Amino acid sequence: MKRETRHHEGMQRLPMKRERNAARGAGLIRPSPSAWTTKARAESDEPIPVKLGPTYQIAIPGFLAEPRVRIAPRVQPRRAARPRELGEAEIVVLYNLALGLERGRPEDLISDAETARVAQAVAGALQGHVRSVELAPVWDDLGEVLRRYDPARHVIFNLCESLGGRAWSEAEVPRLMRAGGFVHTGSSFLALRRAGNKLITKRTLVAAGLETPAFEVIRRPGRRPTHVPLPAIVKPVAEHGSCGVSLASVVDDRQALGERIDECIRSYRQPALVEEFIDGRELNVALWGNGFPEVLPIAEIAFTWTDEPLQRIVTFSGKWHADSVEAVGTPGICPADLSQDDQDAVEAAAVLAYQKMGVRGFARVDMRLRDGTPLILEVNINPDLAEDAGFYRSARAAGHSYASMLLHILRLALASAT
Repeated sequence: MKRETRHHEGMQRLPMKRERNAARGAGLIRPSPSAWTTKARAESDEPIPVKLGPTYQIAIPGFLAEPRVRIAPRVQPRRAARPRELGEAEIVVLYNLALGLERGRPEDLISDAETARVAQAVAGALQGHVRSVELAPVWDDLGEVLRRYDPARHVIFNLCESLGGRAWSEAEVPRLMRAGGFVHTGSSFLALRRAGNKLITKRTLVAAGLETPAFEVIRRPGRRPTHVPLPAIVKPVAEHGSCGVSLASVVDDRQALGERIDECIRSYRQPALVEEFIDGRELNVALWGNGFPEVLPIAEIAFTWTDEPLQRIVTFSGKWHADSVEAVGTPGICPADLSQDDQDAVEAAAVLAYQKMGVRGFARVDMRLRDGTPLILEVNINPDLAEDAGFYRSARAAGHSYASMLLHILRLALASAT
């Protein structure tokens, strides 16, 4: 019994040899000085160096006043000075060339070609209001194009909607411009990524408590939606400008729905969005601002060419073929004739959608109004700025000229960059 007790007390006073060696290797304890070291220290004032393990230090808050290793603060490079006033700015109007598409139908090039016409109009309207204006077309060479300009002098008016004719490439433009240090009009990479994919847009709207038609995304031919009521409309999930939308896009039977889904996926090489068709008034809400947007006069699309509810949609032909029956028969009326309650509901939904999507600069929110409830179809954060397009229609109704609208968009870009 005594022997066991002595052994137990020894374990309490002194760790096992293996544990001592491990602690000594980690630098946590000093090895005991030998007898000759103790004698030499007593005979001499010079300290005898004792070899220790690795020089690690455990930092225990409140016990170590000074850390052994000092970490130098991170030094951020100083940002180059940027233009603060429009009079100082040299404007670069950036737009994409219409050289081809990796998806869709050949006629879809019309919408890409439109950006060149708009760029010419923008450059002409800005002449005399800024220091200089230059057109900068791009295809898939945005990095090379940006290297020609100086972010300290140039402000980019961004009209670019794709790179190399690829879907989902629109958002890459502000990402590269920001990486280069440029001030630019329009929204950020993240906002364009959200808005460029209708599925992400829908989920963002639903999460914010906003109303949107019932929807489902079909990714492969042969698959069918399970919870979207008929009639329904089928469109590509990542296209803009009504690409892929025709009168045949609205279907009211399951067989036609399946055929339309398969055709959409094969033609556009992307998933198809199947959305409940809403029989209601089609409204366009133009907004601009950073954070707290101003709502411009609301416009309504009047479908005067038909009385058939399922044909009352904005098709590709109605948007881009000026001499088509659909284009002639779908005038925009601005301001729309709305009751005060309906106008308040529409404006509130548009502002919340604008904010939840993270928009900066300007955007257009398209919706249908049914029984006093606005249902959002799309948030277009890089809308067409042509003189005959919907955004300028609303800006003109608010008292703006074409030039003053463009200058206000540039001022918003400068304000967002400060």
